Amino acid sequence: MKWIYKCPMCNQWRSVEWTERGNILNCHVTQASYIPPTPAQQHDAYVDIHEWPDEMEKVVITAKGNKYIVPGCSKIYETLDHRIPWSQGGHTSVSNLFPMCDKHNQSKDDTNYSEWLATKP
Repeated sequence: MKWIYKCPMCNQWRSVEWTERGNILNCHVTQASYIPPTPAQQHDAYVDIHEWPDEMEKVVITAKGNKYIVPGCSKIYETLDHRIPWSQGGHTSVSNLFPMCDKHNQSKDDTNYSEWLATKP
């Protein structure tokens, strides 16, 4: 799984294996050393697969709470949901993942959140 982030030295998108993201790297532009940002530090950074790592889930819940704001639903989250679906180019990132109960997640399926909410019974 790749971790895709903006380099803190040059602000260009870079990638590294998820398991290697704690290593010291050199910016390809400035040659300055840095450690890639974590999901907590860069919410728009993302992994290149649909599933999210546990670390990212913890950041989402810390940042957004454990209840999902779906009208009429006050359940504690049971999963995370891509607000913009993976199949429609949505990233697996802190900024695009939101807590959701299983029932609403299954109902939403692969629909854009705004479109689903507008048609939700």
